[in-house]
Amino acid sequence: MPERDVDEIKGICKIVFIDDKAFPVMDILKKAGWLNTRRLLDVTSLDQAEVKEAHILFVDIQGVGRKLKFKEEGLGLIVALKEKYPSKKVVAYSSEDHGQVQAFHAGINLADYRLSKNADPYEFQFLIERLAKEAFSLNECIDRIKQEILKQYGSSYDTTQIVKALEKINARKDYSVESVSKSFGLQNAGSLASVVQLFLTGS
Repeated sequence: MPERDVDEIKGICKIVFIDDKAFPVMDILKKAGWLNTRRLLDVTSLDQAEVKEAHILFVDIQGVGRKLKFKEEGLGLIVALKEKYPSKKVVAYSSEDHGQVQAFHAGINLADYRLSKNADPYEFQFLIERLAKEAFSLNECIDRIKQEILKQYGSSYDTTQIVKALEKINARKDYSVESVSKSFGLQNAGSLASVVQLFLTGS
């Protein structure tokens, strides 16, 4: 099964900054090899292609989420993103300190990480490298599969069972819902298929 180094991950990891203002760190990231980095001024739909295809999402907690009418703007958007796409890495960031109230907001608590918008660019690079490695690692894939099976079917699979199923799928090179369902012995494992496909194919 795939073991990807950082350079390979840089070529397949899709990073989206949701920010209504230009952010110079993005240019630095692209020069560092994170070529699939782009910015959205806001999100018009949770199902829009850029959001669905992203592996890592940076969400400015101010100025975005307005098109979807979130009262808490970016914080509300983070809640919706994590509920719809629990396996995606979501980072909350802002240029301002908004005090203790937002420290306990569900959006902050659900985010995988928080970062000041004024942080040095190398902090963004280190964080992205760490999150990207997690997103494309076998351990992360196994953890996501365990969570999905427990949530969707109320069952628990051990690591050995999951690895065997992944090896079967990888050997067949068939990543369809039917193939994944059969390998795991589950009915309609659509949510698992996307996790498996991301890990085995990078897409």
